[in-house]
Amino acid sequence: MTESLELTTPADEAGPDQTIGSVTFVGSGPGGLSLLTISGARALSVADLVLVDTDSDLEEVRAMIPAHSTVEAAGVGEVARIRGAVADGQRVVRLGRGDYFSDVDSSGVLAEVLATHGLRINVIPGINRWGAALSFGGVHFGNQCAVLDAMVEVPDIERWPAADTLILRTSGALAAELASVAAERLGADGETLRMVNMGSTAQVSELLTWREVSASEHSEVYFIVGLGIEDSLRDRYGWFEGKPLFDWRVVTPSTKDPLDALVEELSHYGASTEIVATMSIEPPRTEQAMEKAVRGLVDGRYLWLVFTSPYAVTAIAERLSEYGLDSRALSGIMLAAVGRGTVEALARLGLVPDLVPVVENTTGALANEFPAYDDLIDPLNRVLVPSADVSVEPLLVGLGKLGWEVEEVTAYRTVRAAPPAPEVRDDIKTGMFDAVAFTSATAVRNMIGIAGKPHAATVVAAIGPATAAACKMHGLRVDVVADQPTFESLAEGLAEFADRRRAEQVAAGLPPTKPSQRKRRKRRKVVEADA
Repeated sequence: MTESLELTTPADEAGPDQTIGSVTFVGSGPGGLSLLTISGARALSVADLVLVDTDSDLEEVRAMIPAHSTVEAAGVGEVARIRGAVADGQRVVRLGRGDYFSDVDSSGVLAEVLATHGLRINVIPGINRWGAALSFGGVHFGNQCAVLDAMVEVPDIERWPAADTLILRTSGALAAELASVAAERLGADGETLRMVNMGSTAQVSELLTWREVSASEHSEVYFIVGLGIEDSLRDRYGWFEGKPLFDWRVVTPSTKDPLDALVEELSHYGASTEIVATMSIEPPRTEQAMEKAVRGLVDGRYLWLVFTSPYAVTAIAERLSEYGLDSRALSGIMLAAVGRGTVEALARLGLVPDLVPVVENTTGALANEFPAYDDLIDPLNRVLVPSADVSVEPLLVGLGKLGWEVEEVTAYRTVRAAPPAPEVRDDIKTGMFDAVAFTSATAVRNMIGIAGKPHAATVVAAIGPATAAACKMHGLRVDVVADQPTFESLAEGLAEFADRRRAEQVAAGLPPTKPSQRKRRKRRKVVEADA
């Protein structure tokens, strides 16, 4: 007679009032979180505790999890930490690079936890490094593909797998040793696709012979040999390094509004972005006006509350919190918002604005689309506009003409930020950035004030005509003006400019170069002349 085996689960042990915790292993793919799957992002969105690799970007993870969640770097005792958190009813996510089953160096903790009875466990696959190497390298392999991990040591030639396409991974320090063994098997003149900084905007892939491979300072290097690495095939499939702004460094000055969406759009086209803060936010010099305004909101003095920036939203929320109140205190008040960042700041408070300008996201456009006061249906005619210590005159005048009684209150002050780091200022002035993306006329004035003018070789992109006019006023050549005043249009315009520039170089018989490379070539000539 076969004896049945009964598995013990947390549900069997938990009492009726006990919360059952769980642990989910999420593979984030190689590199940052840009390759995270939808299932992985969903797991992070409901996590109570997230454990990450020790060298992970904690701020990048915090941006994807609830406000109450905790992020910790994993280390000694992480299995015990997982067990304790699950026992306390928490939903734990262990976030690891690559994939937990196909990338062996991230599977140790998983194996230990899987051996633990009584835990609710889930595993969400991630993109493994081997598949990513083929995709980012633009390699279409044949019928067979094999991998060899030589990060710790280079195996003897007899232990190398045989396949149509072979992917090798090693450290830069072992690259020369691996090349020596490969030359023994494949010949010193055998070709390999060498790839470093895989999946980043600094990725470099090049076709080399094994005799040309040497040691390097890179912590991780990939070599692909066999079918699919020929230049003709990679021209067909090489999508990543063919992005219009691939390896471009773009500097963009920030003022009041966050630029995360612009950074994402530029990254989509292959660029890396350096944000230079040109303004800092400080509280108003006196608090009495804000105290009176917030009391008026609570007492029902205003029918409309108009937010012109995310900082105004934060200022009102913080003041309500000081009184022991939250966003529910704004119930019954109509909300208007200018700018995507402002709408997102309201969303974080669980609020949806009743009016957002459609034609153009500016205070002037809001005044044009604002409803006129009607004494038959509007119980009040008062509008509160919390803003910076810079007047929003077009809005105030426009609302006044519509019959509204507008009260403006200084919710925060904007002051010029300190200059960026010396190396950033030097890169701006000497043309080491390929492009600068200006999102407002204020950004133009402020960046030149704290960091100086961009080099003449730097491509200048402006989000609209007013911003372009400010650039020209300061003696800058404007190469790109966005068709629409949006981050998407600004990034697209810069990408189209880069495409045209590259096509012109090829048509003239010149090798395609980035704007910043003109400066570098000049420096090399000077060094050679001095020598």
